Amino acid sequence: MFCIVYRSIQNPVIGQTEIRSLLEQAKDFNRANEITGCLLSYNNEFVQYLEGSKRDVETLFEKIKQDWRHREVNLLIRGPINGREFETWTMAYENFMGPNFRLEYLKLLVSSYFENTDTYTYLNPATKKFWVVVKTLLATQAVEKFK
Repeated sequence: MFCIVYRSIQNPVIGQTEIRSLLEQAKDFNRANEITGCLLSYNNEFVQYLEGSKRDVETLFEKIKQDWRHREVNLLIRGPINGREFETWTMAYENFMGPNFRLEYLKLLVSSYFENTDTYTYLNPATKKFWVVVKTLLATQAVEKFK
């Protein structure tokens, strides 16, 4: 099992309609290629966690880097993992738009991740715990799972 985490800047011309379309495409592609993961959108930036076979995840990442819906795609983490974090989701998603009191803790956690990415540049217990907490909070908040 293998994972990639990247960060990018959202193209300002895309909105939630385009993101929903992207998520539908991702759901179908990921299901067909046994890839799972999570996409977070915060302050016009994306951070995404992808997991699956090394070949499939790296091939997908090459396609993602060329996607017009974002720019400045920066690889944060790339490496082997012991097992899936998002095993039941082809793509979990949260955009943190508007007031969302149920997800305030996650919002704080994600904002620190976006602001301090140097801390999360390699797979370690802190980065693993970050994604475990994200998964747990998303699972309990009825966010869209794109199964």
